[in-house]
This record gives sequence, C-alpha cells and structure tokens, in this order.
Amino acid sequence: MEKVEDMFDFSKLVVKYLREAADKIEVDNSELSETDAMDILKVIAHKSMSKEQACQYLNMRPSRFDDYVRMGKIPKGKKVVGFKEIRWYEDELLLCKEGIKGK
Repeated sequence: MEKVEDMFDFSKLVVKYLREAADKIEVDNSELSETDAMDILKVIAHKSMSKEQACQYLNMRPSRFDDYVRMGKIPKGKKVVGFKEIRWYEDELLLCKEGIKGK
C-alpha cells in the first residue's frame, strides 16, 4: 500500500493554499486572524541568520545590535547545530524590527 506522502506532492499543495490565502488577503477578504497570520509567518519566515546578517536585516551597527540584545529589545541568539556562531531567526527579528522602527 502506498504511503500518503507518496500519493501527494505536498509542496504543490502548500503553494496552492498560500496563493489562495494571499489572493484573499490582497482583496481584504480574508478571515485570517492576527494570531493565524503570525503562526503562518513563523513557519515560512523561520530561517536562521548570522549576527552580521541580522544587523543588515535590521539596518544597524553590531554595537547597537549588542546593546539591544542586552536591553532585551532583541532576543538572544541561539546555538544551531551545524553552525559555529550563534544564530537569530528572521521571524523573531521581524517582530523586533517593527518595535524598533516605532521608537
């Protein structure tokens, strides 16, 4: 008996539903709550980056980045298997970026 995974191309299914959701959002016809939107964002934007990349993403110097980490405005980085340096996640930094921009 075939496995369900072998019967469907899940990546095509994901693309289909993301396109449909994006179309509804663009025409302001979405029933997507803010919580749902954040959950989706966490999944699709959860990619790690180095401190240098995080600084570029947030458009700030490393010294300011370190200050914000110490103050708790930016979360501490995480050790990720396969990387020597500490990593930050884009979805977490996106939330910080919005908060920092507003100040």
